[in-house]
Amino acid sequence: MRAPTRTVWPKDLTIWQSGRTGYLSVPFTWLLPKAREYVLQGDLFAKRWIVGGPAVRLMPWFFDGVPNVKIGDYAKGVLQRVNPMATRTTVGCPRRCKFCGIGRRKIEGEFRELDDWPNLPVICDNNLLAANVAHFKIVIDRLVHWQWCDFNQGLDARLLTPWHAEQIARITVPMVRLSLDSDADREAWTTAVDRLRTAGIAKKRIRTYVLCGLSGGPEADWARCEFVESFKLRALPQWYHPLDAMTYGAVTPEQEAMGWTKQGQRHLMRYYYQHTGRPLAQGAI
Repeated sequence: MRAPTRTVWPKDLTIWQSGRTGYLSVPFTWLLPKAREYVLQGDLFAKRWIVGGPAVRLMPWFFDGVPNVKIGDYAKGVLQRVNPMATRTTVGCPRRCKFCGIGRRKIEGEFRELDDWPNLPVICDNNLLAANVAHFKIVIDRLVHWQWCDFNQGLDARLLTPWHAEQIARITVPMVRLSLDSDADREAWTTAVDRLRTAGIAKKRIRTYVLCGLSGGPEADWARCEFVESFKLRALPQWYHPLDAMTYGAVTPEQEAMGWTKQGQRHLMRYYYQHTGRPLAQGAI
């Protein structure tokens, strides 16, 4: 089976009903007000609500005082309701990155491998390469059957070995997503790219998320994106949001202190996602 032309993520609330119970999954904290309002408005058929998702695990108190609401845990099959091609084979991440709710154990708890999982090709593990060799081999064996896959949440460049790259290359059409969160990771990222290319994975099958707005300021973030593209690979800047962000894409006072403005943020995103212009001159960001 070949990859579809696109794999759609709703980036919004996911809502469904079973009997008189309504279920609501909230992926991002800035959607919590919308979720609370939806539940408060009520529903003719739903007598109670179970709410969950990453945002609810980060801020469960957001629904305090709302009647007939229970904070849920992992509902079976909820990921496939969000994206019918998505699955996960591990939960959590052993890293403790200060900017990540997964690594800080606020969302998924300790890292653990699952004994079984729906056999689907969009892999949503937060750190698949932290799994043992036997687990990773089983994951790849299942993906080979699909002929395509998308390592959607990314692969940790610091953990990617030549063996991992060779296993991934067994898949006919893999989409490998790396990240370059700081300048300190440049060497590990470069090594990972070299290993993937040596294994035969085409450049067009490698993407790199570049975390921006966390530290270092605009010049450092632009430079990291340009570093990725100097390898003729695609850089995908990702704007840093605090774990309790209530507005998507906001430039916080801390980010302003680094030199970021809303204009500079928009220019960065438009350049790398729409290629509508060149980087602003130094000092114009």
